Formats: sequence, structure tokens, C-alpha cells
Amino acid sequence: MTNTDTASVRNAVKLMTVHTAKGLEFPYVFLCGMDEGIFPSKKTATLPGMEEERRLAFVAVTRAQKRLFLSDAEGRNLDGSYRYPSRFLFNIDKPLLEYTDELDERLMAECDSLIQSSERYLATMSDGLPFAVGDRIHHFLFGGGTVTDIDRGKGAYVIQFDTLPTTRAISFRAKLERET
Repeated sequence: MTNTDTASVRNAVKLMTVHTAKGLEFPYVFLCGMDEGIFPSKKTATLPGMEEERRLAFVAVTRAQKRLFLSDAEGRNLDGSYRYPSRFLFNIDKPLLEYTDELDERLMAECDSLIQSSERYLATMSDGLPFAVGDRIHHFLFGGGTVTDIDRGKGAYVIQFDTLPTTRAISFRAKLERET
């Protein structure tokens, strides 16, 4: 508790980050934003980074003494992509959870596919990329090209395609083949 907490006499909701909750316990804990891209953060770019996010989620979950409430959001993100539940929700044994609405099977399958794709991507980022500057690649739409740069911040290869006048940033997740 801080001085502000002791000075407050009314019932109120107190908000804090998961980082500041380390070592503390509360009767009731609400974890909001348990969505892919939020928790874990979309900025997580390596397997060790994802494990740190998972550890942080564990810290958050274990702060609750009596009840823990987890929530995610439905719909679409600002970029138009679908929102999916956090992979960390699937790390909790299903019998320990009570749902307000059961998750749709189609959504679960899509979410599983997204998580597997993300795990493959993270493994690529952690272990080194399959292509290096100077490698010749083939893209199904643009054809042959040469990797001219690697932008790890954007998660993309910068490629000069033989058929295009300017370079293109192509996501690490895109299907590229090595030209022989």
C-alpha cells in the first residue's frame, strides 16, 4: 500500500500494472486485455521475450487470493485484423475456468493456427533467419529477387525483386523460397 491508498476511505477500484503487482496479493484480481497482441504484447519478437511475457502473466494470475477474472475483447483491431484470446489463457487447465460464453470452435481453431504460426516466427527470430543479405529468393507473386537488407524492427526482409524498380519490405512470415 502507498500513502494514497491509506488516505482513501471510500471503496474504489485501484489500477496497477502487472509489474507493480509483483510480491503483492489481492482478494480479487481483474486482468483485462488478455488478447494476442496485448498480453502478450505484439512487440514480443523472440522466444525468450515470449517466455518473459508468460512469466509476467503467471505473476499476474497468482496475485489473486479469492477470485481471478480474465477478460479479452471480441471484434477487430484498428488495423482490421481479428482479435484473438491470449495464448496464456490456453495455458490454464480448462476445468479451472468458468466462461461467460464458451469459445466458438472455429475461433479456437483460428487462434490455435495463429499461435502456432507465431511460435514458428519467434523460433526463426531467436535462432537466426533463414535468409541473409545477398541471398537469392523467390516470392510466389513478385518472382525472383535479392535480399538487400533485414529490418528486424519491422520483421521484414528488404528485397530488390528483378521485376520491380524499387525494393519491397516482405514480412519474415511470408512464404519465400531460396533460389537455386
